[in-house]
Amino acid sequence: MRASHRHRVRCSPSTCQAARVIRPKIVCAATGPVPDARVVVIGGTGRVGSSTASALIKEFPNLKITLASRSDESYQAAVSRRPELSQAAFQRVDITNADSVRGLLNSTDADLVIHTAGPFQRSKNYAVLEAALDTRTPYIDVCDDTPYSEGAKAKYAERAKAEGVPAIVSGGIYPGTSNVMAAHIISIARQEYDEGWNYRTPPPGEGVEPKWLRYSYYTAGSGGAGPTILETSFLLAGEDVIVYKDGKEVILPPISNRREVDFGPGVGRKGVYLYNLPEVVSGHKYMRVPDVSARFGTDPFIWNWAMWLTARLIPRKLLNDRGFVKRFAALSDPFVRNVDKIIGEAVAMRVEVDMVNGKNSSGIFVHKYLSQSMGYSTAAFAQSVLQGKTKPGVWYPEEPEALQDRRQFLQLAATGCSRFDLNRSAWALESEIKQIGGLIYW
Repeated sequence: MRASHRHRVRCSPSTCQAARVIRPKIVCAATGPVPDARVVVIGGTGRVGSSTASALIKEFPNLKITLASRSDESYQAAVSRRPELSQAAFQRVDITNADSVRGLLNSTDADLVIHTAGPFQRSKNYAVLEAALDTRTPYIDVCDDTPYSEGAKAKYAERAKAEGVPAIVSGGIYPGTSNVMAAHIISIARQEYDEGWNYRTPPPGEGVEPKWLRYSYYTAGSGGAGPTILETSFLLAGEDVIVYKDGKEVILPPISNRREVDFGPGVGRKGVYLYNLPEVVSGHKYMRVPDVSARFGTDPFIWNWAMWLTARLIPRKLLNDRGFVKRFAALSDPFVRNVDKIIGEAVAMRVEVDMVNGKNSSGIFVHKYLSQSMGYSTAAFAQSVLQGKTKPGVWYPEEPEALQDRRQFLQLAATGCSRFDLNRSAWALESEIKQIGGLIYW
């Protein structure tokens, strides 16, 4: 079928032709049932954790949710932001102490623990994952740090398999949903699904291999995610960037190699910059893509220049100091929040895959509220684990063992999106595309 005559496809749980387009506003219910279960959200009073708990409460009211953090005051603040969290219990926990986390998981008889207490940069603390393995509790985290996620795989993957514990690392929105978008596009190209959308090994000669995978991300301001995202950004400004070119690892400066990316109508063209993100390494290792990169940009545009200057003017020693960065983020937070009120907290992701045959398949995700979309992304991973669709072991989101049903995942993760298109030619996602009578034209 010629790309210029490709119709939009309305997906449902029973019909989804190659997942070309998923439109959350018109699909059937995204949530499959989950069994009655007890879920602990560590860091559950923060922006990411409270968003995750809120999504779980709304989509799966049969779950018993416990929010865990260091102080009662943070729980009260979370409830004031999101009144539905009053339905959740609260317990204190110290994530630096494995005994404290084990006590929490045992006292709640947890069926799943979700670790959202970032930032993960510069951390070597695996107390939550260790406690999950000790208590045989399934685990998800929202790690966005390459060394931390790789460390979790290297140290605990075999033990998790032996203990029968499923664990997903980097299970947020980016990385997370973005990885699954890429994996779904690549599996379709490789013909790794049978007619029932089950994984298979395609016969020799079938399918097309990917050559280049590009992740591009944009948020308006901080995305309403609070000081943690500021800490993460400043810490990443102190990390050299890993990319893959011609199948080889290349090290580049942080916040460099600007590229202009079109996120489509409503967002438009934005400048994005290289950051050191775990989906680059995992995409190369586990999706076997020779060339991979990830870029991020924000508004107002001057903030990109501010981050560029931060990476070059502040000594690397200070940017590697979590205490300094925490104080720096706290000083910046009030100003950022005031700007957020003006420009909003929209998020956009674009995933582009160039194939060895010269063709391209892409996906785009646009949501008005980053905090809400983060919550639904993490809740979608929780849905898979609670349904028993994640195998024992430590997995990145794109690995087949992490998600038995990627289509179900994507439908829930994209809840509330203003646009979510998948497996389209790159030109079909551009801002200037016009649609007339079901056909798409320039």
